[in-house]
Amino acid sequence: MLRGRDKQGAIEVVILEEMIPKDHLLRRIDQSIDFGFIHRLCEPLYCADNGRPAIDPEVLFRMMFIGYLYGVKSERRLEEEINYNMAYKWFCGLGLRERAPDATTLSANRRRRFRDNHIAEQIFDEILRQAIEKGLVAGKVIYTDSTHVKAKANKHKKQTVTVEMTPKEYMEELDAAIDLEREALGKKPFARDGHDDSEPPSPPTREIQQSRTDPDSGQLHRDGKPDGFHYSEHRSVDSRSNVIVNVRVTAGNVNDVDPMPEILRDIERRLGRLPRFMGLDAGYHNARVAHQLATKAIQGVIGYRRHTHKGEHFGKYRFHYDPDQNAYVCPEKQLLRHKTTNREGYREYFSDPKICATCPRRAACFSEKATRRQIQRHIWQDALDQIDTFTKSPRGRRLYTWRKQTIEPSFAEAKDNHGFRTARMTGLPNMREQSFLTAAVQNMKRIASSCPHYLLAFLHLFPPNPCYALA
Repeated sequence: MLRGRDKQGAIEVVILEEMIPKDHLLRRIDQSIDFGFIHRLCEPLYCADNGRPAIDPEVLFRMMFIGYLYGVKSERRLEEEINYNMAYKWFCGLGLRERAPDATTLSANRRRRFRDNHIAEQIFDEILRQAIEKGLVAGKVIYTDSTHVKAKANKHKKQTVTVEMTPKEYMEELDAAIDLEREALGKKPFARDGHDDSEPPSPPTREIQQSRTDPDSGQLHRDGKPDGFHYSEHRSVDSRSNVIVNVRVTAGNVNDVDPMPEILRDIERRLGRLPRFMGLDAGYHNARVAHQLATKAIQGVIGYRRHTHKGEHFGKYRFHYDPDQNAYVCPEKQLLRHKTTNREGYREYFSDPKICATCPRRAACFSEKATRRQIQRHIWQDALDQIDTFTKSPRGRRLYTWRKQTIEPSFAEAKDNHGFRTARMTGLPNMREQSFLTAAVQNMKRIASSCPHYLLAFLHLFPPNPCYALA
C-alpha cells in the first residue's frame, strides 16, 4: 500500500487557465458575455486623481455573480469559497496565490457606492440587451406572474400602523367613464372627495400589520400562502428562450394587479415595444387588467376560474348578457335593464318587479324580502369577455398551456438554485438588488447555453416552441 501524501510538498508549474474545464459554466459565461460595461457604469463613482487605488469594480461584481449563481448568501462564506475554488478565482481574474477581496470591502462597496446608484438594475438591463443582440428575445409572447419571497423578519415582531392609501393610477380614467355613463342615464356625477375647492382632500387611510424588523415588507393575507412578512417579485419572461425581461419588487401585501401599469411601462422601456400576447394566471382575471391590456393593443391570455356558486339563489352565470340591448337575460327570458352606475365603476341591472312577482322561479332567484333581482357588470367587462373568449379558443389554450413551461420554471430555478426563497437582507432597496442580480445571473445562464448565431437563424425558421408559430 503506497502513501501519496508526500506529493503535496512538491514544486509544480501550474497554469490556472488550463485547470478550468472547457465546458465549465463560468468559462462559458465569461466567453459569452462582455463584462466591460461594468467599468463604464462605475466610472462616475470613483475619483480619477485622488485617494488610494481602488479594487477593480468588475472583480467585486464577479464575486457577487458567483454568490448568486451558486446560492452563496454569506459574503464571508463567499470570500472563503473564492479563495479555495480555482474556477471561482479564474472567473474573478485572480491569481492562484492571490487572495480575494475581503468580505467587508465587498459589503461596504455594495452598500455605500453601488446601491443608491441602481447599479444592479443597470447590470440587469445590460445583460438583457446582450441577450436581445444574440437573438434570444422575441418580445412577442411574454408571461408575467408573481412569487412571494420570505422577508428577513420575525413574524411575531409587528405593530399596527395607519398608512395612507395611494390612489390607483387608473382611477381618473375610471371616474371619467363613470361620469359619461351617468350623464347618458340622466344622473348627476358623484362628488369625488367630499370637500370644497378651497380645502384639499385628505387621503384615505387604512390599518396594517407592519414588521418592526423590516417595515418595507408586507404581511400576507391570501389563502394558500405562508404566514409572515414577505416581498412579492413580479417577473416577466419571454417565451423564446425563457429570458427574464423585467422584474418589479413590491411588499407582500400588495395586490398582484396593482403594479400592472408600471410593469407594462418597464417592458416597453427595456424592449422598445410591447408584446403582442401576454399570458397571466387566474389571479389577474380582472376587468381593470383586461382594459389596460386592451388600451395597449395587447392580446391577453388570462386563466379564468370556474363558477363555484353554492348559494340558494341563482348565480350571476345563470344570466346571459345581451350587448345589443345592454341588458341581462334571466333564465325565464326576461330582461334586466341598466338603471345606474355606482361609484366603483359597476353598472347595475334590475329586473321588473311586476314580472318577478308572478315568476314561477322567483324563490330560486332572490330572497323573500327583495322585490327584484340585481346584477352588476363592470364598465370594462367587455375587454375581459374578449380575453376569455380568446383564452378558450384553440390558439389561446396553446398559449396559456405554455405558461407553465416558462414563468413557473423560472421561479423554481431562482428559489432552488440561486437562494431566492428568502431575502438576504432587510429593506426594499436590498430586495431590489437581490431580485435584479438573481435575474441577471439567470439570463447569463441562458446566454451561455445559447446556440451559435447560424443555428439561431435556422431555429427561427423552424421554432421548437409552439408560441413562436402562434405569435
